[in-house]
Amino acid sequence: MAGQDHGLKKNALGAPAIVFYIIAAASPLTGVVAIVPIMIGVGNGIGTPSSFLIAAALLLVFAVGYLAMSRHVTNAGALYAYVTMGLGRVAGLSTASITVFAYSCIQFSLYGGFGYYLSSLVQRSTGTTVPWWVCAAFAMLCCLVLGLRGVHAGGTVLGILICLECTMLLILGAGVVFHPGSPAAADFSTAPFTLPAIAGAGVGISIMFAQTTFIGFEGSAIYSEEAKEPSRTIPRATYFSVVFMAVVYALTSYLIISNLGTDQAQSIAQSESGSLVFFVSDRALGTWASDTFQILIITSIFAAIVTFHNNLSRYLYAMGRQGLVWERLGHTLPQRRTPHVAAITQTISAAIVVGLFAVLGLDPYTTLFTWLAGIGTVGIIGAQVVAALAIYVFFRRAKVDNRLWHTKIAPGVAAIGMVIMLGVALSSLDLLLGASNGLTGLLVGLLVLFAVAGALYAVWLRHRSPEKYERMQILLTSMGH
Repeated sequence: MAGQDHGLKKNALGAPAIVFYIIAAASPLTGVVAIVPIMIGVGNGIGTPSSFLIAAALLLVFAVGYLAMSRHVTNAGALYAYVTMGLGRVAGLSTASITVFAYSCIQFSLYGGFGYYLSSLVQRSTGTTVPWWVCAAFAMLCCLVLGLRGVHAGGTVLGILICLECTMLLILGAGVVFHPGSPAAADFSTAPFTLPAIAGAGVGISIMFAQTTFIGFEGSAIYSEEAKEPSRTIPRATYFSVVFMAVVYALTSYLIISNLGTDQAQSIAQSESGSLVFFVSDRALGTWASDTFQILIITSIFAAIVTFHNNLSRYLYAMGRQGLVWERLGHTLPQRRTPHVAAITQTISAAIVVGLFAVLGLDPYTTLFTWLAGIGTVGIIGAQVVAALAIYVFFRRAKVDNRLWHTKIAPGVAAIGMVIMLGVALSSLDLLLGASNGLTGLLVGLLVLFAVAGALYAVWLRHRSPEKYERMQILLTSMGH
């Protein structure tokens, strides 16, 4: 409609709602159930709790510059906007392309995980076979409805789901501490926090997997246009979320190791694999806990789907608003001010991908969930690396902030740390993706293809559509304050 205001709804989110979106993206229960066993089994074993703390420390350092940048650029494109302001439009569009691809892969993978777990639960509970893709389609419909209703509605639902899963993790911890068969609190070992444990074989793999459990924390800045007092709300939500998740992951993994015994934890994790948390909950709480975990893993994945749906919708909205892609992606509903075209578009893309895996008869967990979550994680880490470099360069050039720690030291340290993490991730792709060398090469090739395509598109715009090319920088600059 001509003349209609297609801006996002202002002052729709407070710090708690943004915290829920960040934590939901990380999906703590999924991280504990799916990632912690890998870290204990093939990473640095009992040093796993320390690996979470190291990864969190790196991300907190990255957040310093990231949030300092958010004071100068308020844009739903977040990583894309920051890289554009720091390294230019070619690097910016390349990063946008990587980020959209990575977020899409993660969202697609979550539909596979949701379908797999819900289908399995229905089969065990009722004996009825419901195809996994039907369950995934149900999640798509629910997610789209929440997305169209607005971020506040989604934040309320996420708050309830996150409280449930965190409560269950708290109950598991209490069971480990107070169960008669558990060691007395005074006997809990400090070995997981000693240097030999931290630096044990596989420490790089553990820290890499630990970082994957925080994926989505960078999404806080995506909601800067919809946040109340974004200069205060976004930093508070980001710092609190990272610290909260670090405590949850480190404490839960420590209690799991304590329940198993520091001398047996790694061997048991290797034998139990993905069932490790259920094994521990049976010992500490009884079978009812495992049944509850199997339900909450479904709600946890759904919460993550809602977050990535909203994140991706806002990236597409930001690019559509600038006329870089289909301009209708930059439209919002008149009353709710939600990016409905972007939401519907990416739901359709999810349906196509899920449908393709279903038609090919591929397993939703070992293929769709594992492959796409892995390559999506690598893509986000790559985008974070470029963003860290861009933030450092931006403050060196712009001279808009003289705080040494916020604009030089922290961004520089974060850039170096992120580059190391990306190197570890690339060297451990076979473990991260659980795929053959040929398939790993294909998935990485797609990631590189999207990065190159974004850069080439920017070059094409510069020569063939200079007005759009110039408008990228003008729009970002005009939204900076």
